[in-house]
Amino acid sequence: MGNKLREFIKEGWGKARTVVDFGLKVPDPAVPPCIVGDFRTLYYWDTYFTNIGLIVDGYLDWAKENVENLLYALHHFGCVPNYLRSDGADYCSQPPLLSLMVQDIYALTKDDAWLARAVEGLEIEYAFWMRERITPIGLNQYGCNAETEDLLVGYYEYVSERISLPQDISTESKMLAARNFVAEAESGQDYNPRYENHNSLDYVQIDLNSHLYGMEKFLYEYFKDVDAKKAAFYYERMQTRVALIEKYCYDAEKGFYCDYDFVKGKRGIAATACFLPYFYRYAKNGDGLKNLYKLLKTNGGVTVCQDVGVSGYQWGYPYLWPPCQYFAYRALKNYGHDNLAKELRDNFTRLLSNTFDKTGVLWERYDENGNAPDLEYPTQMMLGWTAGVYRYFESIESK
Repeated sequence: MGNKLREFIKEGWGKARTVVDFGLKVPDPAVPPCIVGDFRTLYYWDTYFTNIGLIVDGYLDWAKENVENLLYALHHFGCVPNYLRSDGADYCSQPPLLSLMVQDIYALTKDDAWLARAVEGLEIEYAFWMRERITPIGLNQYGCNAETEDLLVGYYEYVSERISLPQDISTESKMLAARNFVAEAESGQDYNPRYENHNSLDYVQIDLNSHLYGMEKFLYEYFKDVDAKKAAFYYERMQTRVALIEKYCYDAEKGFYCDYDFVKGKRGIAATACFLPYFYRYAKNGDGLKNLYKLLKTNGGVTVCQDVGVSGYQWGYPYLWPPCQYFAYRALKNYGHDNLAKELRDNFTRLLSNTFDKTGVLWERYDENGNAPDLEYPTQMMLGWTAGVYRYFESIESK
């Protein structure tokens, strides 16, 4: 069945590829997450995992086109938008994975002129996060671009269509709640029980700060031999961030890093976001990874977060999302937990293969039995990150 699924994916990339024009005319064709369905434009963080699959399957040029389109949108909006549409940045961005995409392209092309142009964009993106998403404790959080009553109340009503929300509250309360829900959406995990009461603006998130550390490290390394002043700037930012993460996000009792509620002064629950310090290799000790993995492990992979007794959220327990498996696998490998990494990879690829055998398609998320029930909206038939992570795991297995 692996061969049939592999063929389905490789043919699917070309079927998904399209000219994207939703009021924002980007320069190149793109490979969106779906062949059909609701996701027929580029979504920011999805594209990283799509590109992994495209590169594995020999479509480097298409992956590069995806990055060119994101860079175009970044220059247009001043941030990488949630998705490539004229209203794509009205509410939020998404997890800042553009620097990872740029590094993947450069590793294969060695195009120095292209890299220099891409780095100009990354500096714009970095400035956005440091200007618009900084907190009083010096770390960053997911946030909200929208400010007007129309946008925020409209967003509250939109969320109400997906999850049950009270309607008999004031306009001001709806606007505040909407800002928190937008911040959840900016994390890419809309919506979830990661926060006690959808109060994401009270938190700094461990995944976001890890991604920004990764961007700082890359920019430091790029500028080391190009611009000593900029190199020193990004190095200082990188070192400061790690110190603050250690201070606020490391949970000695759990043995790993968590989100931090800086209003209440408490750390968050176990979630796959907690793998990110280990993905970027700045965590001092990898022993706690085993505790994190055991808390989130199922027969099909790792769940988004631990079971806190709250159900009905697609980005909650017991659901498995491909990007979570990818980050967890890479984190475990980085710190020498090879057996656990192999177990996770094998469980997830087996789940995808078995479900494809039954349904003939891939889905955007699963439970450990391969089911993909509708939650918040109809579950989408996916290529994107599901195919990308599957092909990555296959390529690693064959080495």
